Amino acid sequence: MGKKITGQPTITVGSVGLNGDFLNAFAGQGTEKTDLTELIRRLDNEEFDLVAVGRAILQDHQWVQKIKDGNTEALLDFSAESMGVLF
Repeated sequence: MGKKITGQPTITVGSVGLNGDFLNAFAGQGTEKTDLTELIRRLDNEEFDLVAVGRAILQDHQWVQKIKDGNTEALLDFSAESMGVLF
């Protein structure tokens, strides 16, 4: 919506690739991965220019490569413990 209002480049963020709320991670809760079809549709519809990905990459440092390769079935669910791991 912001891009249509301002005409400026925009970025979307918030549980990208996951079906759980961000705040739940701080409560020690994990979340399952989710389908990216709607996100891709909205990106193709130019609703935003960039997509920020956080927790999904914390869990799976190969996330970007898996998306690039179309290997979405290999994406991992998010575990809150991954917030304490650095690669």
